[in-house]
Amino acid sequence: MREAPLDPFAILAALGLATPTRATPVLGGADTALWRVEAHHQVYALRVLRPDQAGQARRELAAMTAASAGGVPAPGVHVAGTWHDHPVIVLEWCPGHTLFQAIERDPGHAHQLGLAFGHALAAIHALPAPAALAGATASWIEWASPDAALHARLLDLTGRRQSLLHLDYHPLNVLVDGQRVTAVLDWANARSGDPRADLARTISLLSLAPVAPELPPAAWAATRRALITGTRAGYRSVAGPPRQMAPFLAWAGLVMERDLAPRLGRLDLPWLTAAYLDRVRAWTAAWRARAGLGG
Repeated sequence: MREAPLDPFAILAALGLATPTRATPVLGGADTALWRVEAHHQVYALRVLRPDQAGQARRELAAMTAASAGGVPAPGVHVAGTWHDHPVIVLEWCPGHTLFQAIERDPGHAHQLGLAFGHALAAIHALPAPAALAGATASWIEWASPDAALHARLLDLTGRRQSLLHLDYHPLNVLVDGQRVTAVLDWANARSGDPRADLARTISLLSLAPVAPELPPAAWAATRRALITGTRAGYRSVAGPPRQMAPFLAWAGLVMERDLAPRLGRLDLPWLTAAYLDRVRAWTAAWRARAGLGG
């Protein structure tokens, strides 16, 4: 039996929402269909996930609800449900541009934007993980499939307090208006765990991101350094200096390699080459060595 095509008008009607005047497809993630929906002078984001992502949808909803209640600018949930077994979430449409777009337009403000970026990440980590994410203390560790030595080190370092983690916090998932963070998007990876893991993942994403096509390589390198410096400073100003980060940074490198290796050769990811993966592996080995775990 063929699956029914995704029809945003039918989906919204099934959820009991007013018929929109316009539904515009938006480029979303690899696993999500996304539309910008206009209805009665309101604008929403309609997200439709695969039928096998019901658990992910529940975690996203729990994370966004907890973040919003804690003062983090996460999208408000208008309604959630299912359509032909697809989890469906209707969110408020958040104002602003991605942090990446803001940096491309004005690289000179990378440090100031980094301060706001780091501040918002620390605000997420100040929140306890909601019950829907709690319980599996080591789940974030296992995400990287670490070797026994790194796994044991991370378990030894992790405290009892379980914070809300975003785990995909990067400049394409954060919206800004000027130098103010207006929204943190895409909570699909949200987990409960040690805040240092989330910070390390963000640092790895910033450090290893491919060159921005709009900037010459030298300019992008300087912009990247300013953004990372600002992010670290903004985070420290709220959460204090993180300790013993080396094992967490090694873990973040493993997460990146596990995420990207299966995508090698995709035509829509021309920057993802064997040489790029070697760079990720070198990052991981360097941080393992600094953690005293060998290269």
